[in-house]
Amino acid sequence: MGLFDKLRRRKKEKTPLNDAAPQADQSQTIVGFVLLEREDCDFSLFIQHMKTEWDIAIDEQAEEGNLFFEVDGMQVVCAHIAAPVPNHEVEENAKLNILWPEAEQVTSRHKSQIIVSVLNATDATLGHALFTRTASALLQLDHALAIYMAPLVVEAGKYVEVSRGLKEDELPVSLWVFIGLYQSNEGASAYTYGLRNFGKDEMEIIGSSKPLSDVFEMMFMTTTYVVENDVTLHDGETLGFTAEQKLKITRSRGIATEGESLKISL
Repeated sequence: MGLFDKLRRRKKEKTPLNDAAPQADQSQTIVGFVLLEREDCDFSLFIQHMKTEWDIAIDEQAEEGNLFFEVDGMQVVCAHIAAPVPNHEVEENAKLNILWPEAEQVTSRHKSQIIVSVLNATDATLGHALFTRTASALLQLDHALAIYMAPLVVEAGKYVEVSRGLKEDELPVSLWVFIGLYQSNEGASAYTYGLRNFGKDEMEIIGSSKPLSDVFEMMFMTTTYVVENDVTLHDGETLGFTAEQKLKITRSRGIATEGESLKISL
């Protein structure tokens, strides 16, 4: 049984989460912006990519720059806007993506955008997987630059490469949850943005004495573990990826995130 078959079965068997935690598996809309270097958009090429890359056949045709289709009960809308995202919003968020130093410079070249929406996604993982397949096919257009899902900004080629893990039942969590990093006098810190979409608390590491690279690695491993295994961490528990590692978890008001967050001591 593949991972996505297990996810469908788990959805049927899942019990309600603790009232204190965010709610998962409610119908949600997943939205992102594919950034194009030109003002034109050929949806016929996208339809070809969806078939050859993901074996998803789309019978509908684009009308007035909009394409609507349905997969597994979820509706997908691709709306081409012949104008850039306003107010330099993408470029400002691109500055936060320290893993792609050229992000601000590259995204500033975009001349148009495709607003990608997945509606009626009652399972967060299956909904994000469909979004990723759709976005990946669009990002294979020859003038696609990047995708923007505030505050996440990912280069087109990198997104396509990581998305192909879905073919091996690997969840591309790095395309779904943003990990922010910053350094201060107190030490290295990290935070997540996007875990609430999966019914989980956002997480933070605050003022660690470890190098920023180690802080990122720990947050990346923890985020991937939580999403892939549908794990809900709780206040007062410990976390570790070795027999000796026991990192304390506390739940309190977020520092770099809104609302409550889980703090991991590192």
